[in-house]
Amino acid sequence: MDADLTLPLIVAGRDFADEMADQLGNVTNRSIVVDATGLSSGTSSFAAELVQRVLVHGRAKELAIVGAPVQFAEYARQAAHDAGVDTALDIT
Repeated sequence: MDADLTLPLIVAGRDFADEMADQLGNVTNRSIVVDATGLSSGTSSFAAELVQRVLVHGRAKELAIVGAPVQFAEYARQAAHDAGVDTALDIT
């Protein structure tokens, strides 16, 4: 798997999500893969901002989050649902 972004052990806050998303550059019409296999804990605000930056504002075709802890995956699913982009989110 070639990840576009690899999350560290702990992620928290919208500002950190913005910093991580900035590393992606222009994501329009791209499929973005986030490697979360090393993630131990992530906040709902980080997940929500990542979804917003990549799928809503960035207009990526897809956001795939791989290996995320169950709670973080649920935060991302809820954020995508709330933003109306749940069909573009893939959690594996």
